[in-house]
Amino acid sequence: MKKYFITSFTFLLISFISFSQIQTPQPSPSSTLIQKVGLVDVKIEYSRPSMRGRQIFGGLIPYNEVWRTGANQNSKITFSDDVRIGASKLSKGTYSIYTRPSLDSWELILYKKTDNWGLPSNWDESQIALSTIAYSYALPFQIETFTIALNNLNNNGATLDFFWENTLVSFGLNTLTKEKTISSIEKTLDESTNSQDYYKAAVFYLEENLDINMAKSWIDKCFELRKDPPYWMLNQKALIYLAFGDKEGALKTANQGLAMAKETKLKDSIKTLSDTVEYVLNN
Repeated sequence: MKKYFITSFTFLLISFISFSQIQTPQPSPSSTLIQKVGLVDVKIEYSRPSMRGRQIFGGLIPYNEVWRTGANQNSKITFSDDVRIGASKLSKGTYSIYTRPSLDSWELILYKKTDNWGLPSNWDESQIALSTIAYSYALPFQIETFTIALNNLNNNGATLDFFWENTLVSFGLNTLTKEKTISSIEKTLDESTNSQDYYKAAVFYLEENLDINMAKSWIDKCFELRKDPPYWMLNQKALIYLAFGDKEGALKTANQGLAMAKETKLKDSIKTLSDTVEYVLNN
């Protein structure tokens, strides 16, 4: 009985100690950013140190030396498909993010090995998948916590931005959407294509300022196949007709869309079509 009591007491004591550990905030909390850019899924995983009254660039982080670009485990970036950063092509995959800050520019280095804690003990040039340089800019305010972001999203890419202290560095990210989408359109459009695919192909060609003759033929085919097009399709058809040079047809289509939008009583939809009518009239 005494042995049982001692064993039970010891177990309770250990349990109490294990469950009474003090929890405190991490000085550099981890962050994960997942973003669809064009047709590519981009994932960024990194830890975010803060200034805490310290001089960062030229102080805590020396100029012209490779920086781990974050804290704790490797900062990593993953692309679901091939991309281009700056002028360099990069295959899909996961890479460690390193940078080399200088006074007026940064070098971005994407490294194939991702299991280092900080900088690799033996830096291997053959593991560099990409290296590119961009100018840095002084901000008129301070950013307390280190931030990596994907901004200025568009059909074909975004900017990969680094913010800290009063510094911004922005690298152009091209997700090669135009090439991939044109290839997809060429492979997909045939006699069995549905109206939605014709619509998407036509709008893409309009937005990317490609062959407007093809865009018009595809939007016409879409409307042949779809007898009850919604107002938002009429809006895009009007814009395509205007770009094609058929202002009369564009205005007629835009007014049809506006009448349908008014039936929905949705203010945003009505405004969109009203703006399109005005745009057609003024161009």
